[in-house]
Amino acid sequence: MKRNGPITLVIITLFLAVMACGCATTDESAESTPVITPVPTEEEAWAVTDPIFIKSANVPDYKTTIRAEPIEHVFGVYVSVDIDATVTGGNMASEGDNLFIVGFAYNYAEVSKDFTITSYTDVISSGIPYRSKTDRIFPMNTKTHTLNVVGLKDGMQINPSEPYNYGVIIMLRDEV
Repeated sequence: MKRNGPITLVIITLFLAVMACGCATTDESAESTPVITPVPTEEEAWAVTDPIFIKSANVPDYKTTIRAEPIEHVFGVYVSVDIDATVTGGNMASEGDNLFIVGFAYNYAEVSKDFTITSYTDVISSGIPYRSKTDRIFPMNTKTHTLNVVGLKDGMQINPSEPYNYGVIIMLRDEV
């Protein structure tokens, strides 16, 4: 048993040293680690959420209204523009204006948050669904143009059951 005595003494000494280290703290509170709570970021909105109407500077100030409605059983929308030339009658040549009208639509989820359309070239280069038409409007005319905007089978589609935006561009045919 004499042999176990020194070993037991070493173990007891180590145990007491460990206990003493744990009890040798002061009454000062330890500096707490700051808790970093992630701040929710405000969801970025799309740059353009209202219907887009672009009129060339060369087109008279017709009274215009645009709207869109889904096409049943097809991925597409009817984009319509009402043009009322009765308010510009005297400012228009008797042969009327040869207009180039472009209707387009896109689903928000298919484009970036900063997506905007400012010209016919933007519509073409973006790959969004569109439809164009040429028509002449005469003084004192009121016309409605409805364009069926559907996606190409290998291009971007327009799903009217998901959030979408639409627009119309009116230019003179000579400007295209």
